[in-house]
Amino acid sequence: MPQFSFICNECRARKTEFVKSHSQLEVPSCPDHGPMNRDFHSDSIRVRAEGYRTPIHSDALAIAPSQRKEHERLFPDIVLDDKCRPVFDNFEKHEAYLEKTGFQKNPGKQKRRMKKIS
Repeated sequence: MPQFSFICNECRARKTEFVKSHSQLEVPSCPDHGPMNRDFHSDSIRVRAEGYRTPIHSDALAIAPSQRKEHERLFPDIVLDDKCRPVFDNFEKHEAYLEKTGFQKNPGKQKRRMKKIS
């Protein structure tokens, strides 16, 4: 069931609503100040804390089998699968691992725009 967080901009009161579908969502009101605004920041924190729906096995971060013991010594909380790929169950562990290893995320491929010839 989706969960939505709201906040009053005046008094900073918070309210969480559970609804069966997005179309049934009604914006709650603060008793003192009227309609509340959606608190996207709280929603994103909740998603990060809950973790991934299914564990991520990262092919891009796979290591050689000969490096397995050293990896387990340096990163005891990161499990390696049978193909020596790190397995992540939440966003925070994933980001911390990338930072510790110095791995840089590259943006995805972008399509080249062609000039229109008239």
